[in-house]
Amino acid sequence: MTIDIQLDEKKPAKIVTPELITKSEKPIKIESPRKKKKRSIFVLVGIVLVILGGLVFLVYKGIAFSKNIGFNFNANDITAPEKEPELAKDSSGKYTNILIVGVDTRDKEALLNTDTLILASYNYETKDIVMISTPRDFMAEINNSNWFNKINSVYLYAENKTKGSGMMALRKTIEEVTGTEIQYHAMVDFKAFEKIIDAVGGVDINVENSFTDYKYPDGYSYKTISFKAGPQTMDGKTALEYARSRHSQQNNEGGDYARAKRQQKVIVALQEKILNTSTLTSPKAIMEIFASVANNIKVSEFTIDDIQAGLNLAKDFQDNNGKSYSFVLDPSAGNSQIISNQNVFGPDGKTVTDYRIGPKLGLGNYTDINKYVKQILLHPQLYTENASVYVYNVGLGAQEASKKVAELKKAYPYLKIIYSGTKYSNKEGSAIYSNTPDTYLRTVTEYSKFLGITQTTKPDYITTNLNGGDVTILLGKPVQLSSE
Repeated sequence: MTIDIQLDEKKPAKIVTPELITKSEKPIKIESPRKKKKRSIFVLVGIVLVILGGLVFLVYKGIAFSKNIGFNFNANDITAPEKEPELAKDSSGKYTNILIVGVDTRDKEALLNTDTLILASYNYETKDIVMISTPRDFMAEINNSNWFNKINSVYLYAENKTKGSGMMALRKTIEEVTGTEIQYHAMVDFKAFEKIIDAVGGVDINVENSFTDYKYPDGYSYKTISFKAGPQTMDGKTALEYARSRHSQQNNEGGDYARAKRQQKVIVALQEKILNTSTLTSPKAIMEIFASVANNIKVSEFTIDDIQAGLNLAKDFQDNNGKSYSFVLDPSAGNSQIISNQNVFGPDGKTVTDYRIGPKLGLGNYTDINKYVKQILLHPQLYTENASVYVYNVGLGAQEASKKVAELKKAYPYLKIIYSGTKYSNKEGSAIYSNTPDTYLRTVTEYSKFLGITQTTKPDYITTNLNGGDVTILLGKPVQLSSE
């Protein structure tokens, strides 16, 4: 495991005239001015910040730290602080963001491309965690060089140019793509990840779909792995195979996008295992976790206050029944409105020679992606439901109904909101309801509040599922109160 910390500068991308990249990875030239922004950084040991704040705190209490870990002990730190320590937050004061980077290492090889890129964001108001994966084939600018390439090569290019600069170059790139301010980052070797899972006794995963991968990498060759649908406990080796597989041809479990979702699922399972068991109070478990990764950790200097702040956040998440939500920036994200396939084809015009995706607005233009990320951070449950919503005029009037739909789309962009015209012209009152009992509850709650609708059940005059959407909205004329 490797964890780096540095100060950084954030810059927005600016498009010039992009050209196609060939199979040889010839980059695309682009111009980009810098926007400077500095802040102090530290990283706690491990996979998820909210977990490892508590872990490191307990390790500190019971285990002698290696000087290589980066722990800075000061006698003044043991005095009672004037106020509770806090983790660094973004400029809104609402989020703490960490970039989790998974690096593949193989025998006799140095660090390779960063194929796992997950932005984990903790919301202090809702006590929820949102994880956003950026696929390795996403096209991004390479380290302020005015050139574009796959995002999983940003780290390697920077390291080859200046040793020790890779993590900050990658972090700045993710900040630009997502429009977020990242306070911390952690680089995780998959081997260390496997050992941590074994140290906590495995993780509980509900495999959604059965699948077989006949080309799972095994050293310098391949092997076959299979998973059956259903809940199961995975050891480190199995969990790593589940998280890394990408060559299945079954049940949409192949490719980088499905893999990214499974990686997030494993991280959530690890988070739940550590927070909801005796792991944090078991010296033996802590010793095993620490021993499994201690020789592979590099961190910047951090203090007791930093550790305590991480522990407080972990407790806050657990005490408030915080939820975890997962998203992937693939071509289906944002109702397929923000990211497109940009593959390179061979001479036949059909065979894909290189897989790529990028912003629909053009390379380097992340305006829509930034807007989408902002929305999923604000409304993660709503965007997770991603309900198809059909809206009908049943008495309000076609023009007014159309106006309401436009307002709804503006407030909640990149969701499936469809205006289906006039169904009735004489109904009083509006209604919103799910066409499947006990589902899409956040969608119904959020939209009813926005539109000022109180009725959340299907009216008696509707006897069918209309267009078959997940949620139906009926906009009727104002209710006429009786004068009696």
